[in-house]
Amino acid sequence: MKSNARLFYGFVIAIASFFVLFSTYGVRFAYGVFFKPMGHELGFNAATTSAAYAISFFLEGVFSLVSGGLADRFGPRIVLSISIILVALGYCMMPMVHSQWQLFLIYGVVIGVGMGAMFIPLVSMTARWFNARRNLMTGMVASGAGAGMLIIPSVTAFLIERYGWRTTFVIMGIFVLAIVLTAAQFMVRDPAILDAVPYGEDASRQNRGSKPAEGYSFKEALHTPQFWTVFVMVFWFGIFIMSYNVHIVPDAISSGMASTRAANVLATTGALMIAGRIILGTVADKTGNKPIFIFCFLLSAIALFFIVIVPAHWAFFVLAVLIGFAQGGIGTSQSPLVASMFGLKAHGLIYGCIGFGYTIGAALGPLLTGYIFDLTGSYHTALLICAAASIAALLFAFFVKSELSAGAESRKSVAQLDN
Repeated sequence: MKSNARLFYGFVIAIASFFVLFSTYGVRFAYGVFFKPMGHELGFNAATTSAAYAISFFLEGVFSLVSGGLADRFGPRIVLSISIILVALGYCMMPMVHSQWQLFLIYGVVIGVGMGAMFIPLVSMTARWFNARRNLMTGMVASGAGAGMLIIPSVTAFLIERYGWRTTFVIMGIFVLAIVLTAAQFMVRDPAILDAVPYGEDASRQNRGSKPAEGYSFKEALHTPQFWTVFVMVFWFGIFIMSYNVHIVPDAISSGMASTRAANVLATTGALMIAGRIILGTVADKTGNKPIFIFCFLLSAIALFFIVIVPAHWAFFVLAVLIGFAQGGIGTSQSPLVASMFGLKAHGLIYGCIGFGYTIGAALGPLLTGYIFDLTGSYHTALLICAAASIAALLFAFFVKSELSAGAESRKSVAQLDN
């Protein structure tokens, strides 16, 4: 792609990535809307229904490691195309579920494996295409998930009331297949493939050849304390945020709220997630990512304590506003933080491995929350645990160093002098 083109192709990729996340994570977050009708018909308790989601999210994290490496090597187009076929197949098979093992196999394994390629390759690709405004553009791409949460759960609630949960899963499977297969055809991993340079970089480099990506190798990153600091931080984030995303609709319904209005709590979360990703992504380009993490984890803890103290219907929407805004800021800041700390040399694989920490938490959180609800008949204790998890993430955020890649360059210089 020539430097005098009217439209920088990175923006095309960002738009396509937005729609991938809109469709796949919009349906993903709508699982809480399926929670009650599916569990009631099949006779599953909250722990069983949560376990399927936990298996699915755990396998998503495992295969995000694989997909991040594959996308680094082969590009995201083929990885996305194969993975979305698996996801769509899983949703279309959901009407076959009549027992626990079928739910675990289809939703847990089939959909979980397919979803492994739906986030990490996209945000890693965004980091490669944008040097300037990297946080903002990552926020724009990731806000697709927030837009999906804003719209799709409410649509899902309507479809379930009209057609039942089994048919609704099929509709969602066809929907995600059409959107993602189309969007995947626009994906290009690296600007150099189109004879371009990243946004914000000197275009004259086109004539001198593309500079190899710099930074830590995957093995080098694993040996840094900062890698594990961020890994544990996002683990705690996964604990509380996915417990919220999966159980907030069932919690609202249990409090006496109508199912369609309860879905609007999740929609409100999605709306504020978009705002958080764009606003805090813009702020992070000026302040760095560490202050964003500190602010958002503190805001999340306040919100979760608030809903425990004030368990009113209107309070669910206050919680949604605060959690949604914080979730947007945290989600936007992770990929750029990894890029600033470890460079782009193995960004997809490093980010995928750090994201696995989030995945472990995101798998355990909803399962633990469902188990506590089955024991106590209330989400009160689980929400307190989520608030504590947010405080734990906040403590680790204070130890994050925003930039380590400069240290890698110093290390290379010393090595060259020694030789």
